[in-house]
Amino acid sequence: MKSKTNLPPRKPNLKFDSTLIESKHIPLFASWIDKKDSTHYSRNNTPYDFNLLYRSSQDGIDTKSFHRNWYNPLDWNGSYWKPTTDSFKFNFANGNDIYTAEISHVNGTAKNTIFCHPTHGPTMGKLQCAYKTWSNGNSSDGDTFYPDIGIPKGIRFKVEDYEVFQVIRK
Repeated sequence: MKSKTNLPPRKPNLKFDSTLIESKHIPLFASWIDKKDSTHYSRNNTPYDFNLLYRSSQDGIDTKSFHRNWYNPLDWNGSYWKPTTDSFKFNFANGNDIYTAEISHVNGTAKNTIFCHPTHGPTMGKLQCAYKTWSNGNSSDGDTFYPDIGIPKGIRFKVEDYEVFQVIRK
């Protein structure tokens, strides 16, 4: 007689290093990357691994640290805007509730979506980090590159921490 082995249910392999997001966010981000509905992927069928490249509180919030640790397929050379239809911004009205998330994919016709310059931090449309201070453009001119998702406009604000991940298809 064969002995019966009871195996525990399979748990999805969603290993990642983050102090800001949880495993429940990964399927949501994967859905956004593939421009699908927010519920397209679950923890069991997420097609990506997320590799932490940069955490400002750990690696330094200055632009040199940012550029040293952050991979950008568009390159950091030059001092000009570069086009991509693959970038997006997101905002959680309540960071503990993923259902309050709003996403803003770049407008299809936008040519100036990412500003690549070795002395600037992340810059996407009007949202930019320069010299440790973030701003989101002026409320009067708006952001023509990305739809509005509730990120404060026309003011400077400080971000406590942010992380950048490399997304790799499994």
